[in-house]
Amino acid sequence: MNNEMDSLRIVITGGSSGIGEATALEMAKSGHRFYLTGRNEGRLQKIVAELHSLGCDAYYGVGDVADEKISEQMFSEIKQKLGGVDVLLANAGVGHFGNLEDLSLDQFDSQFNTNVRGVFLWLKMVLPLMKGQNSGQVIVTSSNLGLKTSARGSLYAATKHAVQAMVWCLREELKGTGVKAATINPGSVDTPWFDGKDVDRSKMLSSADIATAIRLIIDQNETSDIDHILLTPGRK
Repeated sequence: MNNEMDSLRIVITGGSSGIGEATALEMAKSGHRFYLTGRNEGRLQKIVAELHSLGCDAYYGVGDVADEKISEQMFSEIKQKLGGVDVLLANAGVGHFGNLEDLSLDQFDSQFNTNVRGVFLWLKMVLPLMKGQNSGQVIVTSSNLGLKTSARGSLYAATKHAVQAMVWCLREELKGTGVKAATINPGSVDTPWFDGKDVDRSKMLSSADIATAIRLIIDQNETSDIDHILLTPGRK
């Protein structure tokens, strides 16, 4: 993304497991610097220690990405620790599935707060900084359900359609700024997200699959501006 920089400053929300963790470990192969957010401090500590063992500077913050005050505190720490942001992976997400009439208002609120409000808050914080440095890459973890719909996925798909529209509008706003925005749109991924759920995980995508695709977006040339990458499981 930026050939003049030896080390990118990478912020990952929802970095304590799954896609966020896998992306941090994938990008650590090139020795970048990291700030991870999540709600599980023990997991964050473990991943940050692993990043340190790989020779990377890494920090973490604990909190809800949809909470404005907590997010602002974490972002202030990011600027202090990293000095700026070159890549934001807005990855934190919540999902509840079922027939629409069986879903609760709490499930509605939790999904829209994390999946939409949280993305909005973090984009709103990071974009002025990236525009000021005339470079940056935003990546939002969307879903294949951000591009289509499915039974039992009404609220989750609605949140992902919302962030898809947000990013596509943002791409128009970013023309001429040197800042890029993209979504990653995976089908089902074998992550702790599915722990305790009665589903067949043997044919799902792996977190490493998604991390590899995210790396492609981060490492793209200045002459390229990837819009989105849709991934579907290779095992049918």
